Amino acid sequence: MTPRVDYLLSATLFLAPQLADDRIYFISDLSGRLSLWAMDDSGSVPERLLPADISLLTPELVSDESFVAVPKLGKIVVVLDNNGDENMQPCVVPIGGGDPEPLFGDRFAGQQVVLVALDEDGRGRIVVDPRKRPELEAYEFDMTQPDAGLKLLGS
Repeated sequence: MTPRVDYLLSATLFLAPQLADDRIYFISDLSGRLSLWAMDDSGSVPERLLPADISLLTPELVSDESFVAVPKLGKIVVVLDNNGDENMQPCVVPIGGGDPEPLFGDRFAGQQVVLVALDEDGRGRIVVDPRKRPELEAYEFDMTQPDAGLKLLGS
């Protein structure tokens, strides 16, 4: 029997770390596919925050933010596509992990949404590529408002 060394030859990835409220949030392939993880900043066993059937893109392939933890609101905004279609959509996950829900519902279905910025109070900006015309649209939003308080800035 030949011993397997392939695992030793492929280093585990720890990407896009973010420190928020004594927790480190990061993207890693600890489970064999890229997912969102968290651990205490003083050291602990990493906890997977997304269901096992959801895989993230490498952060370098996502424009701007792949995810942002917003502990004040008890949420994480993570940018996901639908089975590799590359129409990125911001989704909300409870801070302790769980099933992602689209931040803007079906408002931007079939379009690519780039999370440009999101602050610790839940206010942010997105840019939307409608995929059907060359113009981009920019929006401000506030996660504390109904329907995320979406406001068009321009196109």
